[in-house]
Amino acid sequence: MPGCEIRRMLPHEIAEVVRMWRRSRDAEQPWLEARMSHSAADDLRFFRDVLAPRAEVWLAVADKAVLGLLALQCGFVEQLYVEPSIQRTGVGRALLEQARALSPLGLELYTHQRNRRARAFYEHFGFRPVAFGVSPAPECEPDVRYAWSPSAAPSPRRGDRVNDFTQRPEPARYSALPRRT
Repeated sequence: MPGCEIRRMLPHEIAEVVRMWRRSRDAEQPWLEARMSHSAADDLRFFRDVLAPRAEVWLAVADKAVLGLLALQCGFVEQLYVEPSIQRTGVGRALLEQARALSPLGLELYTHQRNRRARAFYEHFGFRPVAFGVSPAPECEPDVRYAWSPSAAPSPRRGDRVNDFTQRPEPARYSALPRRT
């Protein structure tokens, strides 16, 4: 999207980011969101206490409005969501380009098999399905792991971040939150 800035999330933006994240999840995977029934407080707690501390969170922003988010950890795309009303305007592409710039040797991610729009998006940008399975509890939803590698990856230079795909972190899940007592 022209005029869109890609930058790191600032701490005071987390509530707005979580609201956009929820709108996008509700729009793209209503079957899962209805079944999981996470509250707004659950979403904020997960994002603040689990996702944000372990991943770099990048935002697409225009006129101080959050248009999309990318959460990236060691070449693994934890989250990539765009405000539903502006999908297909280049925001997702801009966030994906940021992920590729930060992880030039390759990226991996999971998405749900039923999320056909997300799958088509990733496949359009060169991701290939490498495994099919079922996400861990509490989701237990059929998923697909995607991988992207550049056709001619540059040789790493001293000091470059190198993705070690044998040491891939597990995706952040709601199950990582401590149980309420």
